[in-house]
Amino acid sequence: MDDWVEVARFDSMSDAVHKEKARIENMALDVGLMPEKVVQVEDKGKIIISVHPEFYDYYGHGQ
Repeated sequence: MDDWVEVARFDSMSDAVHKEKARIENMALDVGLMPEKVVQVEDKGKIIISVHPEFYDYYGHGQ
C-alpha cells in the first residue's frame, strides 16, 4: 500500500470526525473519484483521517 497522508487527527470518534470525512469525500466526488478509494479512517489510539497521496497531490499539497 502507498504511504497515505494524514490530514486530520482526533482524540475520539465524534461528529467532528464524520463531518471532516464527509467534507473530504465530497472533494473526491467533485473531481470524479470514489471516496472509498482515496479516504480512510483508522483508530490508532487517536482517530486518524488519511488520504491517498495522489489525491493529496492533486490539491497542490505535495512536496
